[in-house]
Amino acid sequence: MGMPMEAKEIIWGSFLSAYRVYNNVELGEVAAKRMLELDPHDPWGQVMLSNIYAKDAKYDRSMGLRKEIKEKRLKKSPGCSSIEVNGSVHGFLVETIHIPVTMRYSMLEKIEKLMN
Repeated sequence: MGMPMEAKEIIWGSFLSAYRVYNNVELGEVAAKRMLELDPHDPWGQVMLSNIYAKDAKYDRSMGLRKEIKEKRLKKSPGCSSIEVNGSVHGFLVETIHIPVTMRYSMLEKIEKLMN
């Protein structure tokens, strides 16, 4: 049974995420290839495939993909999370800066106090 329409990038991305969870390298390669065909300027599928390779100890393939992404000067969109506190939603973007663990725990303690 097939899909009644052609799968778009979001569907292939969902498949790729599942293949990463279940460590299915072969199907991950198929999904990443389709994502690259649909949007060659978005490196997300290649980054995910690189992570699948690394998890499966295929480090040469993983580093090769990372190098290819860098050579093409592609940039992955930063990750984003949100939290709702007292009816207000606060969004957070993942940046390349490193926040020390002690500072993270301090922030979490402050958030917990605000929630109680």
